[in-house]
Amino acid sequence: FTSESYYSLLDYATGDTVIPFDDHTKLSADSEGMYFKLYMNGLQAERYYKLLIKHNNNDGVTIYDEDYYFKIVK
Repeated sequence: FTSESYYSLLDYATGDTVIPFDDHTKLSADSEGMYFKLYMNGLQAERYYKLLIKHNNNDGVTIYDEDYYFKIVK
């Protein structure tokens, strides 16, 4: 086990978890770096969402909260 990273999505206004960290939110990697695909069909229009990244490695678990957020527009 060297490292694994996951994403989570929160409702920016309420802080409620919309998409939790789990096996379905594991980041992929290629020669250019890490990435993920976020399917937005189930997200509400005109709401803000906040992205968190969780990184597991041999040293432990770190959750990055860099206040990355976006809005779903119609």
